[in-house]
Amino acid sequence: MARTRAEDTDPSRPPGRQRGLTARLGRLAGTLLAGYAGFLVVEGSRRVVRPPRRPFEALAGDPTTPAELGLDYEDVRFTTDDGVTLSGWLIRARRETRGAVVLLHGFSWNRLPWLASFVPWLSERYHVLQFDFRGHGVSDDADITLGTAERHDVAAAVRMLEGRGLGPIALMGISMGAAVAIMAGADLPVAAVVADAPYADLYNPIGNRMRELRYPLPWLGSRLVVLGATLRARTRLLAPIDHVARLAPRGLLLIVPREDQLIDAEQGLHLYASAQPPKELYVVEGAGHADACSIGGEEYRRRVVAFLARHLDGVEEPAT
Repeated sequence: MARTRAEDTDPSRPPGRQRGLTARLGRLAGTLLAGYAGFLVVEGSRRVVRPPRRPFEALAGDPTTPAELGLDYEDVRFTTDDGVTLSGWLIRARRETRGAVVLLHGFSWNRLPWLASFVPWLSERYHVLQFDFRGHGVSDDADITLGTAERHDVAAAVRMLEGRGLGPIALMGISMGAAVAIMAGADLPVAAVVADAPYADLYNPIGNRMRELRYPLPWLGSRLVVLGATLRARTRLLAPIDHVARLAPRGLLLIVPREDQLIDAEQGLHLYASAQPPKELYVVEGAGHADACSIGGEEYRRRVVAFLARHLDGVEEPAT
């Protein structure tokens, strides 16, 4: 049927050429969005599950073994119940005790960056076990799941300490290690958990990293990355917020760096609100991600030691 003159001049109807251009632009936008989504599912998930392994080398001037700090230790290796062998150090306490702390590192790193800053003052009172998570440091290669499979690593560490006759045991983690401590601790015979800069859910740190790198649509992108990582690792990635309430009656000390740009401070506050007593909150003003110990200084160490004394030794530390 021939078009009428009124249809030709109706301003509400875009000309055929304009409609065609709009359709082509829509198809192009859809193609770009689909390609971006595919990139995040494939490449984004690879960077989570199989990131490049950092060499087991200390930064200039940092110690490479506890011996360089004058600490008595032994190299240890132990195997998880799913067959992954982990490497670490068991550093002996400088006093007579059976209490022990398992110190858990962050994503894509290894135990070395936390050796000088944490182990000397922790080992003044407790045995300290440091080890590399699966897929990190010099431990066996395996998919990284940001806490899901790493629970097996922590369980193996606790069994190893119990086999040495050590206990009570506390878990202390930073960043990913803090999240793992929360998720693993709920099912292990440990007395307490110290969680420094944990995430409540995985979307927050992944989305913030995407914002930092100027990736578009970080809210959607973080969910696509987690979906891809779930598919790649063939396991559902768990979130600490779903486990923190089960930590009780174990003690929980949540440490929140106020200026954290990777994991929003609200994530730690959300975890604290969801946790059951006994629980403590320590917000470190001016601290960025994984900087709470260096910024908090003596106050940080005092708070952690007093918390451990209550839950491992059953004593109240005198006020200082």
